[in-house]
Amino acid sequence: MNKKRATIIFDEDVSSQNSSDNKTALKKADRVTFYANVRINNHIKNKAEALSSIGLFKSQKDAISDALDYYIDSLPAEDKRRYKLQLETLEERDVRIRNKK
Repeated sequence: MNKKRATIIFDEDVSSQNSSDNKTALKKADRVTFYANVRINNHIKNKAEALSSIGLFKSQKDAISDALDYYIDSLPAEDKRRYKLQLETLEERDVRIRNKK
């Protein structure tokens, strides 16, 4: 059986239409985190595992995440702008999909 886990981070924004009535609005997630799979070959996996095995990273996930962050930080300004726009779009899609469930 394949179990899926999701973590939802809630926004603290609470609105009230009637100030005398202390009803709180339902909190809407503005960001979600869940497990996803990416297919990689054994060479990429071995690189990430080697970096974590020698103690540079806690896990393969951390090694890959930090490597991506390093690469993203080195991008030219225009590519960073486009990257951020695309990332924001994908994150918003994830929230919409998870909020429908």
